[in-house]
Amino acid sequence: MVQFRLIIIIAFLNYGLFSQTKLKPGFDGQEFLDVLHLEWAHQDSGSKYAPKILPANYKRVYRSPEVGLKNKVDFWLRNDSVGVICLRYTVGGTSWLENFYSGLIKAQGTLKLNDSTNFNYKFANDEKAMIHHGWAIGACHLAPFVTQIINNYYKKGVKEFIIVGHSQGAALSYLMRSYLQYAPESVVPKDITYKVYCSAAPKPGNLFYAYDFDFLTRNGWAYRIVNTNDWVPQTPFSVQTIGDLHPTNPFSKRKELMKKRLKKPLIRLYVNHAIKDMEGAAQKTNRKYHKYLTKRMGKFVKKNLREYKDPNIEKSNFYMTAGIPIILQPDSLYNEKFKYDGVNVFLHHMFEPYIYLTELYYIKK
Repeated sequence: MVQFRLIIIIAFLNYGLFSQTKLKPGFDGQEFLDVLHLEWAHQDSGSKYAPKILPANYKRVYRSPEVGLKNKVDFWLRNDSVGVICLRYTVGGTSWLENFYSGLIKAQGTLKLNDSTNFNYKFANDEKAMIHHGWAIGACHLAPFVTQIINNYYKKGVKEFIIVGHSQGAALSYLMRSYLQYAPESVVPKDITYKVYCSAAPKPGNLFYAYDFDFLTRNGWAYRIVNTNDWVPQTPFSVQTIGDLHPTNPFSKRKELMKKRLKKPLIRLYVNHAIKDMEGAAQKTNRKYHKYLTKRMGKFVKKNLREYKDPNIEKSNFYMTAGIPIILQPDSLYNEKFKYDGVNVFLHHMFEPYIYLTELYYIKK
């Protein structure tokens, strides 16, 4: 009887040992630096811009072909069987088109990638959620490669994955995490733990997408790392109109409310005129963005993705940030080391400044 109890206790201890997750919620500075170096290694080997030293406990086991608008994904395996999905950043040429093709589209729908591929996607549960059009194109082209590698390594016992990206790669990381959350079980298993590091991330979608993303990654599973001297996280430009408000907001039904609250016709007329004037200015700005960043940019995109068909573009430009912010505030030594010369506008956006500030604030010396 005593031996039987000992066997049961040992079995439970072993189960606890092997079922314990390796990834933990919360920002881990060393973990972030490790996977940021892996992300940096997307540059071809031998490039002067590639990191000189990579963390020793990771091995790259897969690199996808280039698809979409110069999109790629690398897959690395950590020694403790944690997978790392690295989504490539902007690399020039048509890769820039993906950033500038910034009309908002619904976060649920279908993209006609070519004449033979209609890709059904869901990036948010909220029907009011919208996402960046260009990065949706990139995420939908990459998703089959990401889900294939996850399924292959899931069969080998890998059930924990870090998703990391820098700049455009960070924008794609948001959408990829969302896609994996809502993809059916026939596409990707549901008992997987994901952790997300979005470095130098631009804004991926509207407020309701941000709400959705932050909810599904709540309790410390997704981070937005920002160097406050970096201007890229301030993009895309954001304009809020009355149409972007939640339906319960009183401004969305202002005419009915003013009839009840403002009894004097002249006051009501003045308030109506003021709101219409302010709203008109915002709508005019939105139309300008749509003209240049959807219609005209679309002509260049179609030259590279000839069979691609645009979905409906929403009349909104209300971009918001997402993820738990990790703010990297430059100090005097940083400003000496990374001195802006008035020409290199990407100085504070590159990997070295992010590594320097992360080590400064999050790595014990």
